[in-house]
Amino acid sequence: MIPSLIKVLILVFIVSCSETAKPNLNPQEIKILTNLSEYGLFANQGDTQMVPKNESFKYDLNTPLFSDYTDKDRVIFLPKDTQMQYLSEKEFEFPVGSIIAKTFSLSSELSRVDNKPGRRLETRLLIHQPKGWFAVSYVWDGEDKDAHIAYAGENIPLIHKTVDSQKKFTYAVPSRNQCTSCHQSYEGRTQSIVPIGIKAKHLNKEYTSKNTISFRDPVEMTTNQLELMKKKGMLAGLPFWGIPKVADFANVDESVNDRARAYLDINCAHCHNKNAAGGMNSKLILSSDESDISSLGACKTPGSAGKGGGGLRYDIVPGHADQSILVYRTETTEPGAMMPQIGRALTHVEGIELLKKWINQMDKKDCP
Repeated sequence: MIPSLIKVLILVFIVSCSETAKPNLNPQEIKILTNLSEYGLFANQGDTQMVPKNESFKYDLNTPLFSDYTDKDRVIFLPKDTQMQYLSEKEFEFPVGSIIAKTFSLSSELSRVDNKPGRRLETRLLIHQPKGWFAVSYVWDGEDKDAHIAYAGENIPLIHKTVDSQKKFTYAVPSRNQCTSCHQSYEGRTQSIVPIGIKAKHLNKEYTSKNTISFRDPVEMTTNQLELMKKKGMLAGLPFWGIPKVADFANVDESVNDRARAYLDINCAHCHNKNAAGGMNSKLILSSDESDISSLGACKTPGSAGKGGGGLRYDIVPGHADQSILVYRTETTEPGAMMPQIGRALTHVEGIELLKKWINQMDKKDCP
């Protein structure tokens, strides 16, 4: 009986893993439009809640990318009768015609300098064209009615409020070239644009009734996000076990090491990996699965920090966060020194505290 059950489970596992996603059988170039509303992605776009239309899925990440304390709504749109292909380590493969939308809004910690009533700032689209992904940003009008295209980016004056102070800063909507620089990946000599957060390890998380993820079909129970994607017919090849997962950086019940590695992965590893410019140039690899402590920066002199090193010698000095370039560059807001170089104007206080704790808990080591 038991051997038979094992055989059945193995067969089901093989069938699931070998499942091939349904492609777009009629791939067409998507015209880049002037206003976000023209794509017809959202119903009642001017309402307080943007309800996605068509074959869509609102998703979240275990640890999100820090973007100046803004709130974010992330939605995947697939062409009808198509699927994403599950991959264990890389970004999921999408059918041509897919769109990934990410809308950035004011949080309770942010306000507009000009006191405009709207709370949405921008919506970024990644559009999967026949020749690859195309990135473009749309800036909201200040009344949450529509967003206009911003190829060259745009600057929005905001105020960051804390318990003790207020700070004016400029929120930067990225230009098309800046979008490309963060999303680029290299396979040999081939350069391409890829999504950042659409990986199994970032999407493998549970939802409860307080955190539903489908506007059209709310789930009133604890549900795994990837399982729900599969159930909705949007994801093929999801295995029954062995799915990677990174930690929630804010969950104190998880280890400091796991939380810090997850934080570095989502905030830094899109550039600092073996197939991206930061990793290839500096040899600093910040992916969550990197096991070589020297590649993570321990007692490693920077390859391309220049004046951005803050007068420090090593990327990480184990046991000494105050002597580590990694902490300095992720904490400073000085142009030319801060990391990431684009995408933020503020210091992420909670993230820096975690990185300092992570490094200070390492076994102390005197670097040569």
